[in-house]
Amino acid sequence: MAQPQIAPSLMCMDVSQVAHDVESMDRSFDLYHVDIMDGHFCPNMALTPQFANSLRKITNLPIDVHLMVEDPAMFVEMLELGPQDSISFQAETIERNAFRLSQRVHDKGNKFGVVLSPSTPLSAIEGYKERIDILTIMTVDTGFAGQRFIPEMLAKIEAAKKMRDEAGLGFQIQLDGQCNEYTFRTLYDTGADILIVGSSGLFSLAEDIDDAIVSFKESFEAKTGVAL
Repeated sequence: MAQPQIAPSLMCMDVSQVAHDVESMDRSFDLYHVDIMDGHFCPNMALTPQFANSLRKITNLPIDVHLMVEDPAMFVEMLELGPQDSISFQAETIERNAFRLSQRVHDKGNKFGVVLSPSTPLSAIEGYKERIDILTIMTVDTGFAGQRFIPEMLAKIEAAKKMRDEAGLGFQIQLDGQCNEYTFRTLYDTGADILIVGSSGLFSLAEDIDDAIVSFKESFEAKTGVAL
């Protein structure tokens, strides 16, 4: 089984230490996950397009921007990202304009991502699955850190892999929600391409980011047998 990429979810970090912590994380992780919320699509606020644009200037790692907003087209125009970066949309917000938005994202030179909330079926992407570069499957409800893992999502992950393989597509499968010592083995065994780690999997393990990274790696290896 291929080793998954690991993406810290930066809404869970201490943003007052962003420059220092990103320098440390750059040495240990594969990409960053940036959640942008407008307080309307989900009742919470998180990071901003300006944060993502500033992050782009201080790291060489790819960035995946997750738009949890009611008007994603407006936010797309605020983002200044690179060709290695992706803009991921909630499937519920693009069902009427998925082709237009996917084209706009690709025209900007970015990758097109789609996010499925737990209650959103895989069939939601059937009409435009060929355009997707990254498919994120939420394993908790959208918008809040610290929720319980939803085991029913394991069947959706398997179905997404089957859809991809049978159609000969190349999109990556990314998992978001409660990736920690209690689920590392389960999520690793799904064969997903990218695992997102947040508070419980990384940032709450120690006050210092370097210590937290060490604890994360030790825990991941203990649960999966894989050294990162």
